[in-house]
Amino acid sequence: MTPRFWIPPELLRGPGVLALSPEAAHHASRVLRLQSGDAIEVFDGAGRSANAHILELARDQCRVQIGALADAPKARPGATITLMQGVAAADRMDWIVEKSIELGVTQIIPVLCQRSVVKLDEDRSKKRHQHWQRIAVAACMQCGQNWLPTITAPLPARTAFAQATANAAARLILDPGATSSFSQLVRARSESPEPESWILAVGPEAGFDPGELAAARQAGFQAVQLGPRVLRTETAGAAALASLQTLLGLF
Repeated sequence: MTPRFWIPPELLRGPGVLALSPEAAHHASRVLRLQSGDAIEVFDGAGRSANAHILELARDQCRVQIGALADAPKARPGATITLMQGVAAADRMDWIVEKSIELGVTQIIPVLCQRSVVKLDEDRSKKRHQHWQRIAVAACMQCGQNWLPTITAPLPARTAFAQATANAAARLILDPGATSSFSQLVRARSESPEPESWILAVGPEAGFDPGELAAARQAGFQAVQLGPRVLRTETAGAAALASLQTLLGLF
């Protein structure tokens, strides 16, 4: 696979010479061991991409020649899927962000829950948000996706649920104690003649507390379970996303 690098949309306007970010240049030179003349691909996260090649490469500097931009699709392909994820411990949350993007998520809303192991003040919340955005770029580079998913700043769970009421998406919250089957509900909703968007809410390590589950139900979320086993938070979201894509005929 040709190495891929993200360039902000405001910079990727057409053929020409551009400099990659110092972080991308370091990755190209020290990790991928690329050299001048090597072919790469660039993308802007908004659907556009172009073939390119390296002109000059040093430790933290890389100038590339951009070719003609490929025509971007008018809309993001596939279903619109939002993952509302209870903030988990650092390594687990990083894994969740990375794998959910590989599995086709459109948006990630980190939610702060009563039972979250991680407690974020304003400064830590801002730093984690920036960190997750960098992971999102790296995930798109790796998996070949030209659309960069949106990652919002962390929100309290009840705030996130309340804001979801303005969204016409099908809203599902994973709850091991639910009686409704995830697959049965998705099949029923997917039979609608109108294409739907989806919101999947997944709790942190210890799950949502009863008050959060009640707030979700009040906001129109339907509680569903994925089967007879209780999944870890980093497994539950990935399993739900893969199942949803499969049930919608997208995998």
